[in-house]
Amino acid sequence: MNIEPRHLSLRARLVSLVVLLFAAFSVFFLLFFPARMDDQARRWMLDRTLVIARLLASATEPALDFGDAANGQRHLETLASSPEALFGLLLREDGMPLAAWHPELAPSEPLDESQETFIRGQVVFARILIQTRGGQRGTLLLGFSLARLRQESLQTQQLAAGISTLILAIGVLAAFGLGTLLVRPLKRVTHVALRISEGEHEARSELDLTRRDEMGTLAAAFSRMLDRLYEQRTLIETQVRELRSAQDQLIVADRRTSVGTLAAGVAHEINNPLAYVTANVQFALRELPELRQLARKDAPDHRPLEDEEDWEEVLSALNEAREGCARVQHIVQSLKSFSAGDDDKREPTDLSHTLEAAINMAGNEIRHRARLVRDNQSAPPVEANEVRLAQVFLNLLINAAHAIEPGAADQNEIRVSLRTGEDGRARVAITDTGSGMTPEVRARLFTPFFTTKPVGVGTGLGLSVCQGIVTRLGGLIEVQSEPGHGSTFTVVLPPAATPVERKRPGETAPPGKLKRARILVVDDEPLVGAALRRTLGSEHEVLVMTDAREALSRVRQGPPFDVILCDLMMPEMTGMEFFTELQRTSPAQAEAVIFITGGAFTEVTRAFLEQHQERALGKPLDMKALRERLRVLLEGQNPPPTLAPTG
Repeated sequence: MNIEPRHLSLRARLVSLVVLLFAAFSVFFLLFFPARMDDQARRWMLDRTLVIARLLASATEPALDFGDAANGQRHLETLASSPEALFGLLLREDGMPLAAWHPELAPSEPLDESQETFIRGQVVFARILIQTRGGQRGTLLLGFSLARLRQESLQTQQLAAGISTLILAIGVLAAFGLGTLLVRPLKRVTHVALRISEGEHEARSELDLTRRDEMGTLAAAFSRMLDRLYEQRTLIETQVRELRSAQDQLIVADRRTSVGTLAAGVAHEINNPLAYVTANVQFALRELPELRQLARKDAPDHRPLEDEEDWEEVLSALNEAREGCARVQHIVQSLKSFSAGDDDKREPTDLSHTLEAAINMAGNEIRHRARLVRDNQSAPPVEANEVRLAQVFLNLLINAAHAIEPGAADQNEIRVSLRTGEDGRARVAITDTGSGMTPEVRARLFTPFFTTKPVGVGTGLGLSVCQGIVTRLGGLIEVQSEPGHGSTFTVVLPPAATPVERKRPGETAPPGKLKRARILVVDDEPLVGAALRRTLGSEHEVLVMTDAREALSRVRQGPPFDVILCDLMMPEMTGMEFFTELQRTSPAQAEAVIFITGGAFTEVTRAFLEQHQERALGKPLDMKALRERLRVLLEGQNPPPTLAPTG
């Protein structure tokens, strides 16, 4: 019996969707990771073989020139120091060997490859032609085994298979858990709403209902749903913090270059679908009010209330989808930070603003345990990355809240004070009235993986990561604590050399309507181009192309484009090559290029982005930022600094 998707329960559809997404990601990982690592290993082996062959050819040139077999034999025997080396032959012009090392392992048939290095079977061959100063000619033929490389490739495949299986297992567990957590509260809210509509007034206290008509029932149901969603948000934020802790654990344990490259690649691949998902959600939110107005005009008189309810539900779903995209984008940024290292961007930062951001995020943890008291005085700005500094304050605030048992918020206090120390440094102190710590616990407080929380609740990385962030900023964390008398954590940071830049009121004029422009979108991901055409098509003439070479040919044919939105990482021809060729053949069109990028894999790409950061935007695209950049390009204004690319 076939079951149509629309007859499936909400829980079944949610579980199926999440499982499919995790399955697709695990398959992609299984296919992408081993192939990329194997290709890198082959190229490394070819390059290494060529370097050894050229050095040995230079060393054996005098032996070939003078026919000195002993000298040539001595140089060939140095191959014994390389465990992968199989054989080495120094051949005269007539093909006869002058010197040989393990000649029995050399191939008997002639090699007709034209390259200096090539792979045949399980052997990497290097053949270097030698022209001596005395006019003698000869050939150096070397062979290196790929056995160890094959073994490492098999291990990589096994590792990728294990990780893919783990990803899929986590996806299945998350799907069933998420389905249960979402559907059960929905049934409970529906039951309460029905009880209120039937006149059971005792259920009113559960929802704090103020109206008794149908709208009051709907408002109460939505209010309860929102409470549940806030609980889910707290759970997701906790999971995200645990993911960040796990990421820091990987950094502490083993930070290999190959894993960093993989992280950058995964971030780039996620950013592409995230770019068109975000663009389409923003497009839908932008177009929905107009569609809503049209629907109101065409709706029957007896349906406006039900239609309004449906529209509100659609708007809520789209806003939740936009929030989800923002969360995924934050996780992708963490992946890119992992691959790029710890050289985070710093700027003069207002500590009061950063503290407020951390307090807002920790508010749900604090309000049930203690009163929050602010004691802010003047303090100098510090040179820091605001996101990472907020992570430090958030961690300290949550630790302070967890040191206090819930249920007596009116009797406990968490005090946050900001001031300037006598040495001119900024001091942020977070004091709680919790249980305090013994000297033994304080001594191990910043040790990685040490925690006093139950198994599964804490990772023991939070404070060690915070100390690392603060130390890199030239500061320190002071701790004062006694059992039964609470704790005080003080973050001490040096002042910034330059003040915080603040925009003055009226600095930016309200945006006006832009002239209609010809825009070329060059991106190898078709859905990204489709999303941009859908978003900008009502305002401009948009042409989408997925091949950079074809786009280059189209630009040369004319007429010229006002703006060219070009992806940076593409197969066959990259955005860098496309831009360089435009600069050579069409300088005016090169000035119209704006790069859209999901991340940089290599040092060359990162250096290119640093050089052209004024014309780059990160994926997923913020449509407001994109339109402002179009305004800058089309009207010749100075670009605002807030539109710099994120990576």
